[in-house]
Amino acid sequence: MRLVFGPDDLEEYSAVRDRLRLHIVAWARRRGIAVEPSLVAAALDHKHGVDGRLGHWTRRHVADALAVWFPRTVALLEDDREAVPTALHALIGFLDDHEWLDSRSAPAAELHAQVRDSTPALHDALDDERNHDLGTFWAVQMLRHGVATADPAAVARFLQQVHAGELVIDRAALAEIQRRQADEQREQPRRELAPVLLPGAAQMLAAADSSVALARLRAFTRWVRAGRALTREKRLLLSDARAVADALDLDHFSRDRARTSDDLPEITLLLHWARQARLVRVVHGRLVQVRSAAPLLSRPIELWRRAFEAIGGIGEHFGGSNVFGAPSLFGMGLGEAYPILLYQLYAAGGDPIPVERFHRAVRDSVNERMGCVVDDLAGDTEHRLWRRDVTALLDAMELLGAVHLSESIGGEDGEDMSELIELAGRDDPDPTLVALTPLGIWAVHEMLVEQGVHAPLTGELADEDIEYVCVRMAGLRREVAESELEAWVQARTGRAASHEIMRYLQRVEDPTHRGLALFALSRCGTPGREMSRWRARLSAALRAPTTGAQPRVECDARLARP
Repeated sequence: MRLVFGPDDLEEYSAVRDRLRLHIVAWARRRGIAVEPSLVAAALDHKHGVDGRLGHWTRRHVADALAVWFPRTVALLEDDREAVPTALHALIGFLDDHEWLDSRSAPAAELHAQVRDSTPALHDALDDERNHDLGTFWAVQMLRHGVATADPAAVARFLQQVHAGELVIDRAALAEIQRRQADEQREQPRRELAPVLLPGAAQMLAAADSSVALARLRAFTRWVRAGRALTREKRLLLSDARAVADALDLDHFSRDRARTSDDLPEITLLLHWARQARLVRVVHGRLVQVRSAAPLLSRPIELWRRAFEAIGGIGEHFGGSNVFGAPSLFGMGLGEAYPILLYQLYAAGGDPIPVERFHRAVRDSVNERMGCVVDDLAGDTEHRLWRRDVTALLDAMELLGAVHLSESIGGEDGEDMSELIELAGRDDPDPTLVALTPLGIWAVHEMLVEQGVHAPLTGELADEDIEYVCVRMAGLRREVAESELEAWVQARTGRAASHEIMRYLQRVEDPTHRGLALFALSRCGTPGREMSRWRARLSAALRAPTTGAQPRVECDARLARP
């Protein structure tokens, strides 16, 4: 039986909730306790909404369920109130009896005591209709007036009577509920980021040293030396631009045909990149080195990070997203959209994502801001100019060594063409996949931490329950998962780790989760003979019928003793 779920595991959770509800009701019935199944399901929904951990219960979780969750989301009349604490007692008792309360839960006796202590708060909250959510408020009103909620005609008549003032409801409470829900809808917290594995110092140094863009920026800055004359428009003189292009072996196809330095796109990008990175600046019409930046030229990692942070400010110099002076395609410049891209890439943990997903996120962000579908108003030319600019941005990031670009229209590496077409809303989607390099992951992690965003590293889940770690690691890169599991094992004694893992393996059903748990078990230092004996018992349990409660696998006493 799985007890930990991520925010996207809705189907898996729904199936487990139904199974668990039946088991709990049957368990209570065998003890002479009548339990309302829908209230057990509501208690499970509460934990799924809080953290997705059905086996993790503290006194605060119990108190919140009784004082907030049930009054807000469950339509209860006076006669139904006493069934709520009964359902919670049954849920806690079942989990405790099966040893399914996780290692960070409060003892069952304390949880039962909290149910009793918080029952008066349940009654107080139910007496104040302002504590309901909107759906519960109307459900309670209809129950009080004997309206069959499954009958659309009866519901419609009820609402007409309320609107006409024939039925009295607490309109002040209704207004307070509507105001609170509007505030809650505006608060959209970001999804919790998964742990990442940062590269070591030697790996970072080697990656920075091999960066093509960094080598060019360093060479350009040194070429500037004491200063270079600029035009009134703060461009390089054409002769200087050609000279540096020749020295750096850039702009092969544009060098001879250029009429101004702007006709040399690679040199133009390099100039604005160096200025944005504060390596050079304009003083009295001349381009000069920034004195304080000189030491950075011999510090690859610091220089690389400054160049990385400067990318978001280069703006229109990637190619220009403005069309005849009008705002860009989505009303959002590259500099403003850049953080969206970085967050998406970081959340993927180094796995590639389609560039079309970034385009979609930008469109959705602007549409939400404007309150309408803005991007539908743009013409195809504007769409293509925006995509050109994004391509230039990604090329610069790849040149720096922050991302890796590849192409795929299906198979194991990415989404197939039909999915990309649906995502893009056009018949010619960009098949590019983009992923952060290890150095890129490090740079984005540093940026997120400075912004106050919690960006966990491997090892930060060491105090968690083993199932929670396995579920969180299931969708991540193998090296990240193994690093996290090894840290989890090292945070406790080998015997304590073995005992917790084997308890989990008695009920785990997902093959991926089982494989991660077995990897952790292999790092516990368990003697080979005992490991073989335990594996045989586990295999026998897994071959047993899966109906009803899972068969118990007894651990060797020497392993079970923490």
